[in-house]
Amino acid sequence: MQLGLLVWLALLMVPGAMSRVEAVGFGPPALRDGHYPPLALYPEQVRAVRALASPPSVTAASALMFDLDSMQALFAKEPDRPLPPASTVKVMTALVVLRRSSQDERVTVSEAAASAPGSLVGLTSGETLTVRDLLFGLLLPSGNDAAVALAEHVAGSEEAFVDLMNQTSAELGLTRSHFSNVHGLDSPEQLVTASDMVTITKAALTYPDFAQIVSTASAQVAGRTLSNTNELLSTYPQADGVKTGTTDNAGECLIASVTRDGHRLLVVVLGSKNRYADASALLDYAASTWEWRRLSLPEDALAWEAGNDGRLHRLSSPDPRSVFLARWQWPMAQTVRVLDPTVPFTGTLPVGELRLVLPDRIVASVPLTVLHGP
Repeated sequence: MQLGLLVWLALLMVPGAMSRVEAVGFGPPALRDGHYPPLALYPEQVRAVRALASPPSVTAASALMFDLDSMQALFAKEPDRPLPPASTVKVMTALVVLRRSSQDERVTVSEAAASAPGSLVGLTSGETLTVRDLLFGLLLPSGNDAAVALAEHVAGSEEAFVDLMNQTSAELGLTRSHFSNVHGLDSPEQLVTASDMVTITKAALTYPDFAQIVSTASAQVAGRTLSNTNELLSTYPQADGVKTGTTDNAGECLIASVTRDGHRLLVVVLGSKNRYADASALLDYAASTWEWRRLSLPEDALAWEAGNDGRLHRLSSPDPRSVFLARWQWPMAQTVRVLDPTVPFTGTLPVGELRLVLPDRIVASVPLTVLHGP
């Protein structure tokens, strides 16, 4: 963010800079050495810098948008401010359950679970369901009865389960969040931060069953039709989770997930007046200002090199990787091939590397090998 603002300010200070920008084709040029062309900002870069320097205004008291693969925060508004979580706390409830039970275990619903207050699945005392059934009930309609039933099954009581929630929080290295119940009803002792909720959700998403459940808009479970309270699943492209929450003290809360080209973005908003508008604005902002691209050897002359034997050898980048940059930086990124003259082309060892470089740093690199055979 700071780099983008500096470039924008620099443009404003150079007379005529805006009028000298030129058109450029999609994608960075590929070079054989480290001689960079003169830097220029092209029209699409200027637009991207403007977008990056103008993040949306959100109504949430606290918000954080995080790209999980690059581990970069793309937007932050008081992300470490402790606030009531409402039912977003059920992500931690689910994480503890997933760590300590299997999906096919049978759970008998107690009277305490069946009589839980607030949003409910409609469980009855003595009814038997699987842990997986109850996870659907926990995460789709946000059933407080499912939360208590799971807690009692895993730990014997809700109080003992809350101890496990706080223990898990400590294991994840969280220091600003504290849990006092399993469902998220208002409690003065129960506070979380947006930063901590990103960490908790990231841990929960490592479980494929959790990721599958929170991406489900509706499901038939134990004779019931369960509908997900997360409206983004039906209103925002590529939305695939995660959890809503609303109470008088917490306001509107949301953990939203969107996966684009295999890369997941998380947005956490706490204390919002319009959680879906806040999350959608942030996700649109990310789409317009940041971009993933793959670093791999282009299909051109860079893929060939003459060896000491006088023959042309085909090079390969067998392990391409994805790179995340602000959109305005991509036209300045150069693909540079660096070969090691001491490695023969007749073996299987890497003969060099392909680098993606900006004027001030190497962004990423992948090894180059010689492609043998047809």
